[in-house]
Amino acid sequence: MKLFNYYILNVIAQGLGRIFTFGSNFIVFALIARFFGSEFFGQYSYILNYFGIIVIFADFGLMSVLGKDIAQNKDSPQLYWGNFLFLRLSINLIVMILSIFSAYFIRKDLFPLILIGSFAIPFLASRFFEPVFQVFQRPWYSAYVSMIYGLAHLGFTFIALKSGGKLINFILAYVIANILYAFFAFYLSKKSMKPLFEIDKTIIKNILKLSLPLGISSIFITISNRISILMLAWLKSDYAVGIYSAAYKFVEISSFLAAMATAPLIPIFAEKAKSSPEGVKYMSSNIFELLAIVLLPSGIFCSSISKEIITLIYGIRLLPSAEVFNILIWVCIIVFYSLLISSVVISLGIVRYAYWLGPLSAVLSTILNYILISKFSYMGSAWTALICEMILAGVTIIYAVTHIGNFFRLKTWIIIMILNLSLYIFIAQNLFISNIYLKILIGLILYLLCVFKLRILKKDVLKLLNVKSYFFKTCG
Repeated sequence: MKLFNYYILNVIAQGLGRIFTFGSNFIVFALIARFFGSEFFGQYSYILNYFGIIVIFADFGLMSVLGKDIAQNKDSPQLYWGNFLFLRLSINLIVMILSIFSAYFIRKDLFPLILIGSFAIPFLASRFFEPVFQVFQRPWYSAYVSMIYGLAHLGFTFIALKSGGKLINFILAYVIANILYAFFAFYLSKKSMKPLFEIDKTIIKNILKLSLPLGISSIFITISNRISILMLAWLKSDYAVGIYSAAYKFVEISSFLAAMATAPLIPIFAEKAKSSPEGVKYMSSNIFELLAIVLLPSGIFCSSISKEIITLIYGIRLLPSAEVFNILIWVCIIVFYSLLISSVVISLGIVRYAYWLGPLSAVLSTILNYILISKFSYMGSAWTALICEMILAGVTIIYAVTHIGNFFRLKTWIIIMILNLSLYIFIAQNLFISNIYLKILIGLILYLLCVFKLRILKKDVLKLLNVKSYFFKTCG
């Protein structure tokens, strides 16, 4: 029971931390879009997108390695921690130099602002302390430091708004908030362990051996996800960047929620795969169907009021983003499936395909963006995102089906698709009910009645997520 409670505590603490971080970033995004319009917002989005790319280069898979190694070196971590920080700082300095040179040639007009972020790379790439707090049983530190970041980011953004709304002030607000996060997180980490800065080539070699494949994979995936914004600015304009970025923020929200929902499933799938591979197949069938029952109507409802959603959050000047949103809402749904099925294959130890799937996705995304942006601007990027996400999820599903068997129950999926098609037709019609919100309410009630009447939602689906029993077994 103690281990189970501690697990839940870590999930809640880290989840709250991500909420503070992501929440503040989203609020700032909405404020800038609402007050300054799509072109200004596009420049801000471009710069933060660039920062996001260089941060992945600066991390290079080290955070994942830290979580594993610190847990295994918990009794004497000082030497490891010192070498880890030294290696990370060294990589950050290399990426800093490369960032400065590449930024100058990519966007000379925004070079001074990107230069600020380039010099601040060690701070922008400082989100690696969570494993330390978790291993040393101080999970709430994750929430504390993220709260500091969120409040600082909002506070400095408010100052930037009051001081005339110059782009450099918003960039400084973001950078300073990250600097505060880094210093505060490092201070709290010293309560658990103090770094011993004695170079040990063996430790550094072992860290690089583990981080290299993870770093390469994460870089390609990031390029696949973020190349569209760079190419929109290159082939079109900052206006196009702003329109696309406003809608793509919802994909980031979806990824955030999907990660929180699926991460706890990995140990559950792993335990089930060890004792009963057939059980993994059964669990996958039920959870996939549950997601479809919940997410497909959500996509229909959101697309039916996309203009209202965009206007409410970003203002009337970014209304064209609603068209992009109508496509990306389905990317949001596929993301849930991508992360869920990734949890399945990881639990089975199937990861080698990621070496070629990441590069393939990056190349495909670059080619499709180049072709489609030239013809369709930001709508081309939206279709590219949808195609690439479908391929990523599809390949992962094929690998899962190959190893555990077909977990798609055809009869149940046909019923789910018919129900959602009927729901879409009901929402789209204007013959009987004109008020869209009333149609959504009635449609939701009828949909739920059909779901329960047809019994397509399995009663034992919650029992399949019995995390508690898994940890009891682990404790025993």
